[in-house]
Amino acid sequence: MVKQSVTPILISRLLLAAGLFALAGCQTHLFDRTQPSGDPGSLASLPSGISIGAPKGYCLDRRSGRRGGLVFASCVRLRGHDAFDPTYGHLLTAAAAGSKSDLPVLARFLRKGAGKGWLAASGQAGDVAIHKMKRSRNALYIELTDQSRPGHLGARGWKAFVVVADQLVVLGVYSGLGPSVSGIDGEELLRSFAQATLAVENAAQ
Repeated sequence: MVKQSVTPILISRLLLAAGLFALAGCQTHLFDRTQPSGDPGSLASLPSGISIGAPKGYCLDRRSGRRGGLVFASCVRLRGHDAFDPTYGHLLTAAAAGSKSDLPVLARFLRKGAGKGWLAASGQAGDVAIHKMKRSRNALYIELTDQSRPGHLGARGWKAFVVVADQLVVLGVYSGLGPSVSGIDGEELLRSFAQATLAVENAAQ
């Protein structure tokens, strides 16, 4: 079997989805509380046709997507409630990144200066520190700090590059103004996001 390489074109699509959409696309309505947007665990489809499943407690924020991506936020916040909920400030993002890629090759690329630069909102490798990188059969999970990320998203967060069917999807988890998503809390939330999305795909087969 021939391994796929991470081509420059794929990398540019992949990291545009991971960085520019996730970091800039969900700013406008971050703390508006005016529009109910679905039920907990709501589903939505990317323009590529891949369905994304959100973890329990998160709903599609229909007014915050950019560049063909999706943003999920706290159902409690989107429905205009002030009740305390651990999901309240968090943001989850999803975007398509083209055809699937070889995850070990991608992991090696992202550890290098050029890869870190692609992960940074600023495009500067020096702004990004990678704390953890874990891989499963279908996903690459990365905990990172990006000092160039807009302050309302929080500098530290998680990204996952998930193979769904024959495509690569980029998922992001950001603390916003809510509890930190660093460490195990962020990893568990991101894994539940990835598992919900993969479950949707498996159910469709």
